[in-house]
Amino acid sequence: MSSHRASPRRTPRSTSRRTTVRGSGRLRALLGLGLVGVLATTGTFAFWTDDVAITGTTFTAGTLDLQVNDTDTSISTTTLGMAVMVPGSTSAEVLTLKNNGTAPLKWTMTGGLTGTDAAAFGTAGALALTVSAGGTRSGSGNSATCSGGTTLVDAVALTATTTTGLVTTRQPTAAAMAAAGTQTLCFQVTLDAAAPSSLQGKTASATFTVTGTSDVSP
Repeated sequence: MSSHRASPRRTPRSTSRRTTVRGSGRLRALLGLGLVGVLATTGTFAFWTDDVAITGTTFTAGTLDLQVNDTDTSISTTTLGMAVMVPGSTSAEVLTLKNNGTAPLKWTMTGGLTGTDAAAFGTAGALALTVSAGGTRSGSGNSATCSGGTTLVDAVALTATTTTGLVTTRQPTAAAMAAAGTQTLCFQVTLDAAAPSSLQGKTASATFTVTGTSDVSP
């Protein structure tokens, strides 16, 4: 009697199951790669566009042109001057500012005395200036005065420095002077009633500079 044992036989079903599983895994991987490829290729689109041009925008600078008594250059006036003046004498003159440019403007003013005896009058504080916006002149000669209006300079003694600020707040204060706009100023100069006798026979001249600016802020 033979002692040989038959070897166990493998069940074909198990082998088939493993093969099927491996095959299914590869298939799913391949299908997954194919799906990614499909999704990637659907991300490109064609867009339509339309353009509209904006043209015709032009920039032009305005002009700044401040005039005094309708002139751009320095003006010489004798009405404000005084001859044979004595303590208490006064002179007055109305000057008109005009905006002859296209841009709104405001203005300031400096001034003082020049000439051989400017320092003597300046040191003594003998010549006082008053300026009123919208004021009117009355009287004549060494008795002319300003009345009414808004006082911008109130009896300020003129010095021998012509760059001294007299009207330092930009004017007009309420609204800028528009193109073609005007503003009248009444200037009055007074020889102080207490002017020293040492000023007898001495002479000085006054110089005022009105400066227009495009800075129209308050």
